[in-house]
Amino acid sequence: MLLKRSIVALVMLACAFYARAGQAPKPHVLMISIDGMKPEYVTHADEHGLKVPTLRRFLAEGAYAEGVEGVIPTVTYPSHTTMVTGVWPVEHGIYANTLFDPLLEHKGEWYWYFRELKSQTLYQAADKAGLTTAAVGWPVTVGAPIDYLIAEFGQSEKVQLPPDQEVHPTDLKDKLDVKLSADASGDEKKTAWTVAIIRKYNPNFVLAHLTDLDHQEHGHGPFSPEANKTIEVIDGQVAQIIDAELSMNPDAKIVIVSDHGFVRVDHHVALNVLFARAGLIKLAAKGSDSDSQVLSWDAQAWESGGTAAIVLHDPANADVKKCVEAVLAQALKDPAYGVDRVIGHDEVVKRGGNPDAAFVVDFKPGWSAIGAMRGAALKDAPGTGTHGYLPDHPELRSTFMAMGKGIAKGKDLGLIDMRQIAPTVAQMLGVSLPAAKLPPVEYRK
Repeated sequence: MLLKRSIVALVMLACAFYARAGQAPKPHVLMISIDGMKPEYVTHADEHGLKVPTLRRFLAEGAYAEGVEGVIPTVTYPSHTTMVTGVWPVEHGIYANTLFDPLLEHKGEWYWYFRELKSQTLYQAADKAGLTTAAVGWPVTVGAPIDYLIAEFGQSEKVQLPPDQEVHPTDLKDKLDVKLSADASGDEKKTAWTVAIIRKYNPNFVLAHLTDLDHQEHGHGPFSPEANKTIEVIDGQVAQIIDAELSMNPDAKIVIVSDHGFVRVDHHVALNVLFARAGLIKLAAKGSDSDSQVLSWDAQAWESGGTAAIVLHDPANADVKKCVEAVLAQALKDPAYGVDRVIGHDEVVKRGGNPDAAFVVDFKPGWSAIGAMRGAALKDAPGTGTHGYLPDHPELRSTFMAMGKGIAKGKDLGLIDMRQIAPTVAQMLGVSLPAAKLPPVEYRK
């Protein structure tokens, strides 16, 4: 009897072994976002004297887009959410970086929380398919169902953040045992954490978001010496992350993306100053340009760099809408304000933008919206940079590149839609995103 049981056990073990041997290996995809990286940092690196050998590998060894047309507005949080859902902001619910705060009650509150999302993400689809996930610094992931998570988050007075919402598991950083210098930059930290997560846990799907280039472009403009120096540093950080992934998974697919392009800015425009002058915003008697108490409002600008969504307190109030139209028409006529166009609610929604916007004001490159409510409506800001404009400005195009097993080498994908990125990565992972309606890009051989 004992011999018989032993034989049965051996047969079962053999069957299990051959069953596993017949299974396809689980996929591995690494997706790195370099915030604010215009494709020209790579596709025209020589023209700008840039040494970015890691990123340039994708042009010869992978498939790449000449540019990616983004979403309304072309800012970080809506764009990153589109890249993991495959849908526009009107569908996924992340309409800007910051929340609309007309009474200035929650200054600095961003769309940090996963609970704000209305559409399925790639990491949820991967989890459903039995794949492990990780994210470091990816926007809108506080509280997200990600196996190894270090979320992008700024302290908020709005909620008491529960344990394991910003970092999951709560002791993840301790377990990674990463040694960082006291003056390590944000990207140095995120690079070290990402490399450690890959080497320790080897997740099937890894998201990482590097932001130092965006910071330098805001301060000094795109292709400034400061920005160029930073992208060369990031190139080395990307190399570290890729090396870690390929050392664990030689057949992994590597995807490089960015969320938006960038333009130089020399002028700031405070539309809310114009609205306050027109009586559409009532302010307390005392206050500074940057710190005003709003007593009441009928219309207010929700700024996103190169655009501003105009929100009406009562969308049905025809008199207020007429007054807003008059203010915007006057600004459009005056070249000093740099207004490129004003689009109405129906067109905003048709193009996937904020459904709460009665209008969206789009500025010409060189001008951007700021949130002041007092003082001058126009301010000089020479040599800075921003984004957020409507996505059909060529300067706002972002990046998509991929290389790895099964990906064509040296393939120019032309201009693609940002909504195609998520279904493309879903295809690489072998998962489904039913809400994503556009097809994947044809990256394969």
